[in-house]
Amino acid sequence: MRMRNYIICEILCVLALTGFIWFLCTTRAGGTQKSIDEVSSPVETCLAQDQMIKKTHADAYQAFGIDVSDTEGLSYYANENVMDVSEMLIIKLKDKDDAKAYKEAIETRIEERKNLYKDYAPEQYALLCDSIVNISGNTVFYCTAKNADELYEAYKKAL
Repeated sequence: MRMRNYIICEILCVLALTGFIWFLCTTRAGGTQKSIDEVSSPVETCLAQDQMIKKTHADAYQAFGIDVSDTEGLSYYANENVMDVSEMLIIKLKDKDDAKAYKEAIETRIEERKNLYKDYAPEQYALLCDSIVNISGNTVFYCTAKNADELYEAYKKAL
């Protein structure tokens, strides 16, 4: 009798743990409640001097075709030198369901630039191949740079 009670308790504990893990996975979508400036400022401090400069929303629209009215804000950084593909984009979305469309726009830009730099700038092409594109709930992060991993870590901490 005691063995049967032990097995029943064990099964109930496993079911409770499974339910708790499922609850955590389905309710935690990522993203942030912080403003775009609060998220991008710590990342900006990781930029090397003259690595990239802050660009306007019009520049982001021209580069990615992003409609700023669908966002809560964005920060776009790029290098002024045409032979340097370094750029970073952080977007806070009004609706996290729009993230897929923004990711597709970013990936289209990366592919276009890969085709452009593939034959005559192998270092820049390699940077494009190592680009980071990440969606976390209501935020989208994109970076092509020599220190993209460092910038991405700063972004994750800022969330």
